[in-house]
Amino acid sequence: MLNYFGLAKRAGFLVSGQTIVEKAIRKQRIAMVIIANDASENTKKDFEDLIRERITIVNQFSSTEISQAIGQTRKILGISNPGIAKQIKELLKEVTL
Repeated sequence: MLNYFGLAKRAGFLVSGQTIVEKAIRKQRIAMVIIANDASENTKKDFEDLIRERITIVNQFSSTEISQAIGQTRKILGISNPGIAKQIKELLKEVTL
């Protein structure tokens, strides 16, 4: 599943870093946000308040896992492509069943 993050990055459908993802959310260009489960509580709350219910939030991965998937140290990712976001969402459902 983490491969999808790298795929999204190579395809130009991934933004990363808190400030850049916040800007993309405000411009309504994000379909999914991935927040590392070891991100600070303030960061998690800030994004939850910003996103509300229209964007899926995923917080199942650590910052180490996220960073390894994209080759950069990051705790926040945004997926802009709704198709890739949907595939990740479906894979998450399969994993949790």
